[in-house]
Amino acid sequence: MRVCFGDRLWTRDGQEAGTVEWLLIDPQRLRVNALVIRRGLILRHSLVVPLDAIAREETGTRLILRYTSRELDQLPEFHRELYTGQAAWQLTGERASPFFIPGWLPPASLYEPPPPSPEVIELGEIVRTIDQANAVLHRGATVITAEGERVAHLHDLCAEIPGGRLLHVRVRYGLPPHDLDIPVDAVSSADDGVLYLRWWRDEFERAAHGATGTER
Repeated sequence: MRVCFGDRLWTRDGQEAGTVEWLLIDPQRLRVNALVIRRGLILRHSLVVPLDAIAREETGTRLILRYTSRELDQLPEFHRELYTGQAAWQLTGERASPFFIPGWLPPASLYEPPPPSPEVIELGEIVRTIDQANAVLHRGATVITAEGERVAHLHDLCAEIPGGRLLHVRVRYGLPPHDLDIPVDAVSSADDGVLYLRWWRDEFERAAHGATGTER
């Protein structure tokens, strides 16, 4: 089985659970840890779904969860700041100090806050561990080549169930937009909202024109 951006998940009692909107991926091992589904039309919210919660596949891409519609409340809410480092920054107050200018009095907004308590520091470390273990990827994430150039946006990403191995990567580039399937072994790592390629820009361009690129 596989799961991709935009797939609809269903509960085991036949109710729609939600649509896959984000994938939480190990930044270095490039294996999907969990997926995030978006629920609701008006009061929208998101849930973190472990891959082993998907029990089976029916009628093509209809993925069935092990949960009933009532049991979905057991799944944790997705708070993006927990996975992107923002919560750790808010807890610990870590930030760069303003540079020093003799005789200059900084505004109140630039004064350093009091140091956080040991409990807050410990909680911040837990949140930082969660962040470092998960890159948050979504449709539209930036795709960057080996020399650091932005060349495309992520359009589709599929992972194996339940192992989490990447199976399919598709990017969108140019105007008018064109789609390009990227070999999984051409992906080097990931970060929040960013997918990094092993390819250099000229390799990407050769692939975009239908040629097979090789690493420099």
